[in-house]
Amino acid sequence: MVGTASAEAPPLRVAIFDDVVAARGEVFHIPGLVVDVFPHADDAARACTSGRYDVVFMDFAMGPGRKTGAVATAELRAAGFAGRVVGISSDPAANASMRAAGADDALGSKAVLRSYLVHLGAKHLRAP
Repeated sequence: MVGTASAEAPPLRVAIFDDVVAARGEVFHIPGLVVDVFPHADDAARACTSGRYDVVFMDFAMGPGRKTGAVATAELRAAGFAGRVVGISSDPAANASMRAAGADDALGSKAVLRSYLVHLGAKHLRAP
């Protein structure tokens, strides 16, 4: 069934904080994952701690007047979010900033986001 994991493993809950992905209206129906997209990360700590997300993808720059991915990542960690955080920026310095703030990994381009999610879902479904 598309968008759900097997009976043995509930799907991973994934949050994507990215203004461009949100503006494009991108929707992700990937086996093993439930994906929610947010246009900014101003409320990321609240959304992730109350939404019980397992993995967060965080863009660095989400528009004028919005929190950066580094600030939002630091706030996530300070709020006790223990899940995986993956930064998204084509700027290596921005990705380094998000890693320093607590991100576990970073993608160098939004272009690889969908394939990364497909890989993540497949890996989750294969897990014992």
